[in-house]
Amino acid sequence: MSTHFDKTFRADPRFARKRVAGLTWFGIALILAGFVCIVFTAQNFIPLAEWAREGGEDSALVRNRMAGITPLVMIAIELVGIAWGVYLLIVGARPWHVAATGTRLRKRYYGFHLSDQTFFHEAHRRFATGDPSVFAPFPHQVDGGQTVVMIWTADADQTAFVGISWDQNRRRTHNLPLISHTGPRYQALDAALRNKLYKPLPDEHNPLLRPGTRPAD
Repeated sequence: MSTHFDKTFRADPRFARKRVAGLTWFGIALILAGFVCIVFTAQNFIPLAEWAREGGEDSALVRNRMAGITPLVMIAIELVGIAWGVYLLIVGARPWHVAATGTRLRKRYYGFHLSDQTFFHEAHRRFATGDPSVFAPFPHQVDGGQTVVMIWTADADQTAFVGISWDQNRRRTHNLPLISHTGPRYQALDAALRNKLYKPLPDEHNPLLRPGTRPAD
């Protein structure tokens, strides 16, 4: 799970990467299957080319092109599978967890929003309240937006984390301090996510509006 906040997570002792056995074995299987398929394709390149020619359209030009392309396309797909397997082994199979409890972070939201510095800081202020009546409805995503909003939850810990980042062509990013919510504010954010952030959360579904549940500011 590579994110805009990897650097922030690495510097924060609350988080740690932990290898997930299932994803690790899946990555190994992808790599092995990819190599086996490449060997098979290479050893049977001519028969596969003939098969492509026979299955082609009537046009001789189309048949001749397909004869060479089909095995090459197969190899390209197999290489993509190997690359994906390597990614899983290095990054994907080691997602971020809460260090103290071992609970895996679940990415709940990842959106690109307005390219406006005022909105960038306003988004952080709104989510920092933890109150859906303040941050929802949240604007829809926009193409090329530079305000990046990411939300993760550690559901077993009743904890949520909100990251607000300014993305400049994915090469230079500026992260505001990571926001964390627990208890009723976690429940409120979870309810807003289930309801969709771009829609207002009905008062009856907002845990912070229940008597005796709103935490002190």
